[in-house]
Amino acid sequence: MSFRIERLTLEHLNGAATVLVRAYSGPPWNENWSLEAAVENVNTVLETPKSIALAAFDGGKVLGIALGIRQRRHAGPVVYLDELSVLPEAQGAGIGTALLSAVFETAKAEGCNSVWLVSQREGALSTFYQRCGFAIGSNLGLYSKSSA
Repeated sequence: MSFRIERLTLEHLNGAATVLVRAYSGPPWNENWSLEAAVENVNTVLETPKSIALAAFDGGKVLGIALGIRQRRHAGPVVYLDELSVLPEAQGAGIGTALLSAVFETAKAEGCNSVWLVSQREGALSTFYQRCGFAIGSNLGLYSKSSA
């Protein structure tokens, strides 16, 4: 499968949102995203100054997305990778790896010293991120509070 990585623009907002909806609908997440919620999520990153929004394209079709927000931390600027999603039928073709690499290189070129993300501690996704050079933090936990 051939693809190219480029900056994501509003022109491909619906294609990017469709990737998010479809990628999260199956295992391991099994989440029921509406297209409206996904459009809002992607658009929020696109509207955020200094964000990194990349997509993998085959022709005009969006195959995968990587959405990161630049943040200032004590040790300097970092990119928090909010989303990395690839269409289910395009997974396993190197798209996720290429997007991660492009995010890291873009962040580095823009003066960021690291890329952070939150994902599963075990399983295929954990193995994937570690294979791509990411390390599991030993001193951080994910906390959440819900009204429902």
